[in-house]
Amino acid sequence: MIIKITFPFKNSINKIETKNIYIQTDDKKLINDLLETKNPIDIGIILSENENKFKITNPQKEDKKIIIEDIIANPDLRFF
Repeated sequence: MIIKITFPFKNSINKIETKNIYIQTDDKKLINDLLETKNPIDIGIILSENENKFKITNPQKEDKKIIIEDIIANPDLRFF
């Protein structure tokens, strides 16, 4: 299964962009853990704890999507 994770990324002082990462895995527990959270910190922890269970890929189409819209560390960054 291919999962697309979209997250906010601050590349310059005045602009927040979105970036995508695609991972490929067949591990059902990893897939469920990722789909159950929208917290970018938790997703990062889940990915780092399971780095041997997926590979990063760049497909044309994903099976599932995770979209992270909130910036948790500093919500004021949304207004730049």
